[in-house]
Amino acid sequence: MSEYITGDKHGEHTIQLLSNKYWPEGGELTRDDHLFVAGDFGLLFNNIPTPTELYWLNWLNNKPWRTLVVDGNHENHPMLNDLPRINWCGGEVGVIKDNIYHLRRGEIFTINNKKFFVFGGARSEDKMYRKEHISWWKEELPSTGELIRGYENLKAHNFKVDYIITHTAPFEVIAKYPVELSVMNPDRYSLIDFFDAIYSEVEFKHWYFGHFHKDMKLDKEFTAVYHKKIQVED
Repeated sequence: MSEYITGDKHGEHTIQLLSNKYWPEGGELTRDDHLFVAGDFGLLFNNIPTPTELYWLNWLNNKPWRTLVVDGNHENHPMLNDLPRINWCGGEVGVIKDNIYHLRRGEIFTINNKKFFVFGGARSEDKMYRKEHISWWKEELPSTGELIRGYENLKAHNFKVDYIITHTAPFEVIAKYPVELSVMNPDRYSLIDFFDAIYSEVEFKHWYFGHFHKDMKLDKEFTAVYHKKIQVED
């Protein structure tokens, strides 16, 4: 019973990195093992799913582990929000496929006796090249209600979890490691301000995030994930 985390897959572009060719260890996993995707999953992206998207969704659904999707900014958020929902491991998920779940923002999941707080979303820096409702959706950033729900869930758990998985990171971290994350001029917005707030209040073992297209452990608390599949630290 293990938990692994990987980063942005952008749908058909790099989802094949989860194949046995690139990740032979994955073939040894079971339904009791879980793989988190830390945003920009991208396999529910087109308003009318393409045959290629459907192929890769079925391919991933047949993998031996369960895939747990944290949304990023490059997602079709209305489509994710319209998924049928169930309660699973203490939180609410959208069912993408039998074996692929979208983890709703601000939920806390107890998986193999470990608590995971997840919160998707980020701001697209390339939205000027995208078209609203076709390749970009304003729901990439959370509503006030989602932020409140996340905070209230943490409060209900006495502000103590084992792991935090998000797409982007607290501003404090981005500003501390701009060269490592290739962000030369970081600026603030509501979501990363929220992450700053919970960073100062929540007790946790480790925080994993995607978004920056880096595989890098920054310090004892934060790891950026991208192509690698890493096992969560105990």
